Amino acid sequence: MSVPSILAGILAARRRRLAAGELAPRGVAAIPSDGARFLASLRAGGTRVIAEVKHRSPSAGTILPEPAAAIPAVARAYRRAGAAAISVVTEPDFFGGDLAWLGEVKRISGLPVLMKDFVVDEAQLDLALSLGADAVLLIVSVLPGDGLAHLHAAARERGLAVLVEAHDEEEVGRALSAGAEVVGLNARDLGTFEVDLDRIVALGRRTPPDVVRVAESGIHAPGDVARLAAAGFDAFLVGESLLRSGDPARALRTLRGEGTTEVKVCGVTREEDLAAAEELGADWIGLNLSARSPRRVSVQVARALREASRFAKGVVAVVAGNGVREAGEIVHAVAPDALQWHDGLDARSGLAVPVPVWQAVKVGKDPLGEAASWPADVLLLDAAHASLAGGTGETWDWSLFAHFPATRKVFVAGGLSPENVARAIAECAPAGVDVASGVENAPGIKDRGKLAAFLAAVRGEKGRNGG
Repeated sequence: MSVPSILAGILAARRRRLAAGELAPRGVAAIPSDGARFLASLRAGGTRVIAEVKHRSPSAGTILPEPAAAIPAVARAYRRAGAAAISVVTEPDFFGGDLAWLGEVKRISGLPVLMKDFVVDEAQLDLALSLGADAVLLIVSVLPGDGLAHLHAAARERGLAVLVEAHDEEEVGRALSAGAEVVGLNARDLGTFEVDLDRIVALGRRTPPDVVRVAESGIHAPGDVARLAAAGFDAFLVGESLLRSGDPARALRTLRGEGTTEVKVCGVTREEDLAAAEELGADWIGLNLSARSPRRVSVQVARALREASRFAKGVVAVVAGNGVREAGEIVHAVAPDALQWHDGLDARSGLAVPVPVWQAVKVGKDPLGEAASWPADVLLLDAAHASLAGGTGETWDWSLFAHFPATRKVFVAGGLSPENVARAIAECAPAGVDVASGVENAPGIKDRGKLAAFLAAVRGEKGRNGG
């Protein structure tokens, strides 16, 4: 089937489903639509990315295999990596989309959601509203005559935000005449499916700055974003490159120009602190089950916190002085994503648990050269202390890290705070950093403002707060 035939087929399929009543409203959305929030998210400043969920496309084939199973993790990854909103491709016949994904993505991510479809009738606007979509896509080229202006006005009357997609200067003019507040300039030619960023760079420079300009298609690297931002674009709609990366969160952070250093917030004892850490972008949550720790939680509390975790990459159970048998019982009861072990190499080597192991290395006590060969999934370098098990709250000589093999996945811990974490990252360039006391008001009581400042320092952001 030729490209023009594909587009004609897509539109014909939507109209058939409309005629059959398949695109009728479905009741009241669990999470109401909020078009104003979608618009505000694109106007917030910084590198604003609308990250996309898409099963397949006629031009690229399968992009996200088994989407029903993958979408929850993708939605969490996008939230964790700072997406401004999420675009959900819902067209089923050619893109393999599902309208049910809208509510699921919104519920899991908590982000504004765009229903990306081929909208040709007001009934689809009502459907979007009933499913909790915050915004809809209107494509200039498929809405001749006054169709664009009519549907744009109807969407705004319903409180929906609208992303109006244009491909050339004439279409931009039609979008502006219809009252578009957000104009998406698509680098993909709908007639050939070819992508040309040069074309929308020129369009972006000629589009009035009082509208939100969104770049669509062909965005794969930070250099693409930088080039488009220089041309006046405010936001970027990206899907395929993120979904094919294997790690959407890391790919999105890289695209946004952020560092990719992972963050573990350790010693979490309360659900409100767990929620704050995850909302602010923590990758890992540490739950301390050592009897000698001032941040100790019971197995029951640890399990409850594990079940409450939504956005983090994983939950790490921290044990020190528990013994191999008890550690195994903790893993069975809590079901963590990893076990952090503090009791020495000999004991750790005999630990038979079905989870990755993070081995704590006491710098100043354990020889770093020897520790580099220890069989663990992650090595966590912390300061040695004469009496404390687990975290010490003290820094160590980061210059020693220069002699550590680059092939090992290493987290740096010990006395990290919003004030010194950027220096630790600069000196060590670790895979991740681990913080506990540096973001607390008291042992086990996290401070949201300090958490926000710590995450901002890791990501290299300025002026971020905990609001």
